[in-house]
Amino acid sequence: MENILSQFNLDSLDIKLTNEKLIINSPASSESFALRSLNGIGVIDLVDDYNKALTEHKKSAQTAYAIFAPGVILIISGFAGEESNVLVALIGIGVIIFGFTLLNKNEEPTLMSAVRLMMNGGNRDFQFDKTSTNSEEVAEFVAKVESTLTSYK
Repeated sequence: MENILSQFNLDSLDIKLTNEKLIINSPASSESFALRSLNGIGVIDLVDDYNKALTEHKKSAQTAYAIFAPGVILIISGFAGEESNVLVALIGIGVIIFGFTLLNKNEEPTLMSAVRLMMNGGNRDFQFDKTSTNSEEVAEFVAKVESTLTSYK
C-alpha cells in the first residue's frame, strides 16, 4: 500500500504525491506518473492564452460600443425634424439595448495557471485557476514534490 505524502486539492484538480507516484485527477482525466519518470515539476502562468482571450474580450466590447452609435443616431433622428417618428426612436432604443446585452455577456478573462510535469517525452500541463486558491499552497506542494524527486534521483 502506498503512503500519501502530500495532497493538493482544487475545484478542478486533485494531485496526490505518494512514495512512488504522482496521481493527478482532473475533469478530463485521471493519470498517474511514476516519480522516476519525472524530470521536474513547476507552476506556470498561461499568459499567451490570457492575452488571446483578452484581445477577443476587447474586440467584443468594441463591437458592442459600435452598435451604440447607430442606436443613438436613430433615436436623435426619430425625435428631430418637423415631425417626430416614434417608431425610428424605438428601433434606436432596441439597438442600444441589444448593444448592452452584448456588453453584459462579455465576461473578462482570467489568468489561468498550470502545474507542469517535465518528462523525457515532453511536458504535461494540468490547468487550474490560481485565483481560487492560495498561491502559497501550490508552491508548498510543488516544493514537496521537488524534494521527493531530488531524493529519488
